[in-house]
Amino acid sequence: MKYNLLWVPLFAVLCCSLATAEDESSEMANNDVVKAVNAFNETPISKINVIKSDLCKKCSCISNPDYSQIDCSNKNMSKPFSEEEWKILKNGDITFDTIKMEHNLITNIIAFPAYPVKNVYLGFNQIASIEKGAFANLTELTKLNLAHNKLTTKALDPNVFKGLYSEHDFLPLGKVIELDLGHNDIHSLDADLFEHLPKLETLLLSSNTFQVIDQNTVTAISGLSFLKTLDMSFMELEELPDNLFHGPRDLETIILTGNLFDELPDDLDLATNLRELVLDENPIADLTGENIFPTLPNLRYLSMSYMPDLSIIGAGTFAELQNLETLILSSNPKLSKIDEKAFTKNTKNPEIYSFPPLEKLYLHNNNLTQLDHGLLERWDKITVLDLRYNPWICDCNNRWLVEVLMIQINNTNPLLTEDVNCDQPSTWRNVPLIELNTPEARLKCGRDGSDAASSLFLIGLLVGMLLCIPILLGSIALWRRGCFGLSRGQVEANRSLYNRANFNDDFHI
Repeated sequence: MKYNLLWVPLFAVLCCSLATAEDESSEMANNDVVKAVNAFNETPISKINVIKSDLCKKCSCISNPDYSQIDCSNKNMSKPFSEEEWKILKNGDITFDTIKMEHNLITNIIAFPAYPVKNVYLGFNQIASIEKGAFANLTELTKLNLAHNKLTTKALDPNVFKGLYSEHDFLPLGKVIELDLGHNDIHSLDADLFEHLPKLETLLLSSNTFQVIDQNTVTAISGLSFLKTLDMSFMELEELPDNLFHGPRDLETIILTGNLFDELPDDLDLATNLRELVLDENPIADLTGENIFPTLPNLRYLSMSYMPDLSIIGAGTFAELQNLETLILSSNPKLSKIDEKAFTKNTKNPEIYSFPPLEKLYLHNNNLTQLDHGLLERWDKITVLDLRYNPWICDCNNRWLVEVLMIQINNTNPLLTEDVNCDQPSTWRNVPLIELNTPEARLKCGRDGSDAASSLFLIGLLVGMLLCIPILLGSIALWRRGCFGLSRGQVEANRSLYNRANFNDDFHI
C-alpha cells in the first residue's frame, strides 16, 4: 500500500507533462491555422495597369480579346526595353502577343527575360551581333523577324537559337515556325544553324547576296524537314544545287524572284508537294525544247512576270502542270508568242489531250497580238482572264477572241474589258475589242474565217484581170493591123535592115 501511494505523485506529474505538451502542440497548430487564414485573406499583389503606364505612353499598345500588341518602332531605342520596362510588362495586367521594335538603333541583342510573347519584330535596326541563347526565355515564341539588319554568317552561330538548359542538353525553340533573315549581309549558312529550330516552316533569305548556294547552306536547308515556305529571292543565284529540295518534303512555296536564272532551275521536281512557285524578274528568254517545267503534280499557282527577255512559250511548257489553277504571265515586254500546245499533254489515247484546270489567267501588259483558241480546252471555266495592254490585231484570226472571250469577260469582270484595244489595222487602232461586237463594227469574215476585206481585194483583183486580158488581146490585134500609125511596109522595111548571121560564120577562121 505504501508503494502504491508513491505512484500517485508520479502519475500526476506525468499527466501534467502530457497536458503541457498537448497544449503546446495545440497552440502551434492554432498558430499555423491562423497564419494560413491570414495568408488566404491577404490581398494579392495588384497587377500594373499597362495601358496607363509610362511604357504605353511611349509606345503604341493594342489590347483586345483576339490580339494584343505593343509597338515601340521608331523610338530611337538602342536596346530592347530597360529593366524597369520589362518589370512593367512582366507584372502587367496584359500579356502582349506581339512586340515590335523596328526602325530603331539596336546594334546588339542580349538575352530576353522570361515573357510569353509569340511574335517579335526586330527588323530595320543595325543589329550585327546576337548573344547565344538570346531567345531561350521566350518559350512561346513562334515568329522572329530579324530582317533589314547587319547580320553576317559569323554572327549567326547555331547557339543563338538554343533554348533553356534541361537535365542533359539545351532544349530547342520548338514553337518557332517562321524566321525572317532577309536583307542582311549573309553569304552562307552554318550547316547546324537550325538545329535548335526543328519545327521551322517558313524561312526568308531574300536579298542576301549568296550568289552560290554552298554545301553548308544545302545541309542547313535540307535538314528542315517541316519547311513549307522558302524565299530565296534577289540572291543573285544563277543555278540551284542538287538535292536542295530533297530534305524538306513538305515544301509548298518557293520564291525565286529577281535572280539570274536563264533557264528553269534544276531539281524542281524533287519538291513533290510544291503548290506555289514564283519566278518573276529572271532573264529566261524562252521556254522551249527541254527548258520546260518538270512534273509538278500539286502545283496550283505559277507566276512568271516582269521578265525582260521572255519572248516565246513553246509547246509542252506547262503540259506537266496538270493541276495548275492560277497562271500569271504579265508585264513581259517581249512575250509575243504562246504556242497553241503550251498546255497540251498527250494521253494514252493519241486523239485525246489533257489540259490543266485553269481558273485564273493573267496575260496583261505583254506583246501578244493573237490568242489561239486551242490553247485551252475549257475557256468557259476561266473566272478571271486579264488581256489588257497588249497590241491585239483585230482581224478574223482573232474573231473568237472578239466575239466569244470578250463577251465572257464582260459578263464576269466588266472592268477587265477596258484597255483591251486593237493595235491593227490602223483604222481600228485604240478601239476596244468589246465594241467590235456591235452590228456596225462586227468583223466581216468569210465562212473559212478569212477577213472580208481581204476577200473583197481578191475578188477585185480577179475582176480586174478578167477585164484587162480582153483589152490587151484587142490592143495587140489592132497594133498588128497598123491601127496605131505604123504601116506593114514600114515594118517589113525595118526587118530588112536585120540580117541574121549565117550559122556557119561562127566557124570561119
